[in-house]
Amino acid sequence: MTKIKMASVAMDCHPRDKQVNIDKAIGYIEDAAAQGVNLIVFPEETITGFGTCGVREYSAEDKEYMHRACELVPEGNTTQVFIDQAKKHNMYIVFGIAEAEPDRAEVSYNTAVLVGPEGFVGKYRKHHLPVNERFYHYPGTGDFPVFDTEIGKIGLMICYDIVFPEVARILAVKGAQIICSPTCWPNMTHEDDSPTQLAYELYPTARAWENQVFFVVSNYAMIYAAGHSRIVGPGPLKGVLATTDYEEGMAVAEADIVEDIMKSRSDWTDGNDNLKDRKPGLYHTLVEPDPYTFAYGGCSPED
Repeated sequence: MTKIKMASVAMDCHPRDKQVNIDKAIGYIEDAAAQGVNLIVFPEETITGFGTCGVREYSAEDKEYMHRACELVPEGNTTQVFIDQAKKHNMYIVFGIAEAEPDRAEVSYNTAVLVGPEGFVGKYRKHHLPVNERFYHYPGTGDFPVFDTEIGKIGLMICYDIVFPEVARILAVKGAQIICSPTCWPNMTHEDDSPTQLAYELYPTARAWENQVFFVVSNYAMIYAAGHSRIVGPGPLKGVLATTDYEEGMAVAEADIVEDIMKSRSDWTDGNDNLKDRKPGLYHTLVEPDPYTFAYGGCSPED
């Protein structure tokens, strides 16, 4: 299957009531199923919520709640609920949750989960944690996974990861055709020309076009969020296929995944293929230890 329907949800997630969020998500899933959607993406920490204050503020109560509310993945109840929904509607579902660490009670992760008609497909723990998130969660330490599904190869990232082009590039090099990014991107004013909104408008398109893949970003729709959940095609020939506004809603778009990617890599800019034309041997500086980076990430400089 290469021609599919994708949906991206803009959702106001309750910061203290997991069941409210689960029920609201199921409502969107049922709506998407009625439209023949094959893949639906929800915001970052869809189920547990993202807290009661802005990203620049720390709340001890929020941290305590997240640790009480976090769940194991895939054993936890929420993942099982979404597996049931995926099987019922023959749909792939990406959602966010605070994930518990089975061996360390004080450790939790900001995790994106992918389930489908076959059950649990995989998960990704957010690596790049901005501002107050560093107080709530631990960063992921694994790789950047790409999952082979019936509708194509799906890569996962979360919110702030989008700022780092290396993340999307790794996913694309590993074969991702669709990159899904659950997000809680802020815009405190809801002004279209605010710096945070301009950044949010840029990054999904840049990551899609520079890698010539589809990019599905799902954002919060609430008082301090940028909204505008959207589906971006693999190049200017397609552009932004569908988007919401600042309010809650769902963007839906149909695309031929293989055909559109191949067309982008053959027809856009006189046939330039951005992945094929890379020169990996020249980029060693990107992975050299940097003494000015407080978190080298993944391994020690000696490795």
